[in-house]
Amino acid sequence: MNVRIAIFFLLSAATPLYAAEGSNLPRITNFAIVALALYFALKKPLAGYLQARTDQIRAELADAKEKNTKAEVQLEQAKALLGSLDDEIEKAKGEARSAAEAERARILEAAETEAARIREIAAKEIDNEVETARRKLLARAAELSVSLAHEKLESSMTEEDQTKLIDRSIAILEKTPS
Repeated sequence: MNVRIAIFFLLSAATPLYAAEGSNLPRITNFAIVALALYFALKKPLAGYLQARTDQIRAELADAKEKNTKAEVQLEQAKALLGSLDDEIEKAKGEARSAAEAERARILEAAETEAARIREIAAKEIDNEVETARRKLLARAAELSVSLAHEKLESSMTEEDQTKLIDRSIAILEKTPS
């Protein structure tokens, strides 16, 4: 620091010696003094700022390189996924087809089971209707037979036949235990 002060005083003292009319030496000397003063005054803070800025730029470059590396890895992974996407689509289509076929088979089986159950119920209903119709027909035939027999008996039976029939019915009733 003593050397700096000595240079400063030397330059400031030499200026009046060489000050001649029309000479630029005083201006140059003043400029050198101001420049040296600025240099010495700003050297340490400017060096610290420049070092901090250099470190920051280096850190940003390292971060950018790391991000670039990660992006390249992700890009490769994305390319691999895109490459296997067609296979995945075909696999999904195959699985969907299999599921659809299985569902179709299940639905057909359920429909066949339901159709068999409906056929069985219909057959039972038909049998019941046939039996009901047969009973009605037999009842109607019996009714008609009785009616026809009654008419025949009325037209062919005399009073004497009626008396015999009543006596025979009474005899039958007497023989049955009560």
